[in-house]
Order: sequence, then structure tokens, then C-alpha cells
Amino acid sequence: MENPFGDSDEPSSNRRQYLVLIAASKDNASMAQKLLENLKTHVDERAAPLWIDAKGIGVLLTTELVASEIWQAMFQKAPGQDYGDTRNMLVLELGRDWAARRDDKIEHWLASHVGTPLPAPRRPEKRR
Repeated sequence: MENPFGDSDEPSSNRRQYLVLIAASKDNASMAQKLLENLKTHVDERAAPLWIDAKGIGVLLTTELVASEIWQAMFQKAPGQDYGDTRNMLVLELGRDWAARRDDKIEHWLASHVGTPLPAPRRPEKRR
């Protein structure tokens, strides 16, 4: 089956998957767009927003960089550029376990990049 995300089927032990959350509003939408461009240019050319809404952007990416390097790459500035208020951002590495809505875009990305989520363990029934 062809991988819909265009990534190699060969997993690299040094590559990690991250979710980058960027708070955005109409006041700082251009800043959020520039941060996304920086992620594509300096971290992962295939980085693309999973969602964009009135409150922010969620970006999934794959890289050999660690979170602090991703953060630094996001904030590379052109001369005279100011990012303004950048308090509400998060770079989060994705682990082995996850849950998502069935047949959602995120489910397919996580399955192909992170792997199958952990199964729920059998737990004794609680007495009422």
C-alpha cells in the first residue's frame, strides 16, 4: 500500500514525531503563518497544519531534531522582523500510545508515523 504522507517506509531510529501547537488570533495570524513557514523551511519540508481554527494551528512533523532545536528553528527572524507575543506555543514529542477519532486525518498520520496504539489492558470489573 502506498503511504499517503509520502514518507519513507523505512523508519529511522533518529527521527521523531512532534506536534507543534501555535496559538493564533486575527491579531497575530501573520506571525503564526511565518512560524509555519519556518517549520517547513528549517525542520520538515512536509510539515503541514493538521488543523487551523480561530484559536490556533496544530502541525505534525517528523525530524531528527529535539524539541528545543525545533523551537529555535521556528523563531528564526528576518532582519526587522518581530514575532511579538509568543507565549502560547508548545512543541510536544508524540509517544507510542495515542487515541484519535476513527478514520480522521490524524489517525492515519499517527498510524503511519508512530505505529499502532497500545491495546487497553483487561481490567477487573468494578463492583457497584
